[in-house]
Amino acid sequence: WTTIFLGIEERTSVDDADAVLGFDNLSSIINSMLVLVGVTLLFFLIGAVFSARHAKEVPTIRLVSTNQPPEMSVGMGITWHLFNS
Repeated sequence: WTTIFLGIEERTSVDDADAVLGFDNLSSIINSMLVLVGVTLLFFLIGAVFSARHAKEVPTIRLVSTNQPPEMSVGMGITWHLFNS
């Protein structure tokens, strides 16, 4: 956006960038982009927190003897496996 803004001013020698892009100067473009990135980061962080909370509540299958998830392994020489439900 900044390159477009400066390119319009250089080619026409008139401040047409305001008419084309709707911004008075370069600072308003930068500020609006920083706000957009900040809001996007905030949405991502909120989603990550909710996802982590939800993942903590999902039940898992655990062994009674060790209270650990079961170890799932394939036999010697087997490359591919298939789980049918």
